[in-house]
Amino acid sequence: MNPRTTIMSVVLLSLIVALTGCTSTDEPAVYEAKEVQAQLVTAARSSVPRTIMATGSLEAENTVQVSTRLMGHIKEVLVRVGQKVEAGDVLVRIDDTDMQARLLQTEAAIAEAMAVLDNAETNLARFERLFAENSVSRSQLDEVRTGHSRAQAGLMRAQAAHAEVTVQLNYLNIQAPTDGTVTRRQVDPGDMANPGQPLLSLEQAAIMKVVAGLGERDVDLVDVGAEVRVKVASLDQMVYTVPVARIIPAANPMSRTFDLEAYIPNDSGRLKSGMFARVEVTVGSREAVLVPAETLHKRGQLTGVWLVDDQQTIHLRWIRIGREIGDEVEVISGLEGGERLILQADVPMVEGDKVVN
Repeated sequence: MNPRTTIMSVVLLSLIVALTGCTSTDEPAVYEAKEVQAQLVTAARSSVPRTIMATGSLEAENTVQVSTRLMGHIKEVLVRVGQKVEAGDVLVRIDDTDMQARLLQTEAAIAEAMAVLDNAETNLARFERLFAENSVSRSQLDEVRTGHSRAQAGLMRAQAAHAEVTVQLNYLNIQAPTDGTVTRRQVDPGDMANPGQPLLSLEQAAIMKVVAGLGERDVDLVDVGAEVRVKVASLDQMVYTVPVARIIPAANPMSRTFDLEAYIPNDSGRLKSGMFARVEVTVGSREAVLVPAETLHKRGQLTGVWLVDDQQTIHLRWIRIGREIGDEVEVISGLEGGERLILQADVPMVEGDKVVN
C-alpha cells in the first residue's frame, strides 16, 4: 500500500472518532440535596449601647523637666535614660570652680567683718566706761555706738553673701525634684547649661493619662465622670474601664478636636508614654441585629451565615459585621432580624441542603 494512502486513512479515522465524541449525549450529574440535622437560632433585633470611638495616646501622669538656675559647663551626668531615681538624688553636676572662688571671697569677708566687729565692741566698752567716769561726752559715745552698729551690719552682709553663694553652689548639683524614671537626656559633659534649659526629663508612670480627641458633634454628649473603655492595641488589646477625668473646653488647634482625659493605673508597668489607645464612650442606646458568634462562617476576607428559609432549605448569606457585644456580634448589613440561622449542624453543609428536625 502507498504510504501516502496509509497516512490519509489514519487521519480520516481520527476525525471520525473525534466527531463521534462531540455528539455524546452525556450530561453532568445533578447534586442531590442532603438532609441535615441542625440547631437553629434567630437573628434578633436588640437594643445595644450607642458608642463614640476616639483615638489618642498615653502620657505619664506627671512629667518633670529638670533644669538649672545658673549658667555653667556640665561636669557630670550621673544618670542614664530608663534609670529610676528618688527625690533628692543628684542627677547632674555643673562645674563649680568660679563659685568656689566666690565662696572663699565671702569667707574672707566674714573674717574681716568679725575683726572689725570685735574692735568696735572693745572700743564701745571702753567709751561706755569713760562716759560713766564723765571723761567723754554723750555725742562721742553715740558716735562709737554707731560704729559698732555698722560693724554688726557689715558682718551680717558678709554672712548673707556667704549664704547666697552656698545656695548657688547647691544649684550646681542638680537634684531630682521627685521620684520618677529618666525618659530623656538632653545634655552631655562639656555642654553649656543655661538657666531654664531642660537637662533631663523625669516621668512618674505609676498612673498613666490617656488623651483622646472628641469631634465637635460628640463633645457635648460626654460628661465628666462617665465611664470609658480604653483599649491599648500594642498590649494584646488590653482593656481598662475608667471614668472621664476632664474634657478640655477649647479645641486643639492642630487636630480641631476636644481632648478627653482619663487616668489608668499602671500596676503592671507595661503602659508607656506614646502608646496608641482607642477610647470607647457609651452615649445612649440604639437598635441592632445581633447573632451568636458561633453562627459566623469565614471564607477568606468574607463573613457569612447559614440561614434556613420557609421551605427548610439552607442558604449561605454574606454579611458585614461590626463590634462584638459579649458572645454576640453585631450585623451591620445582610440581615434584617428574624432570620433563622444554623448554630450547629451534624454534617458539613452546602447551598440547597435541607434541615430536618
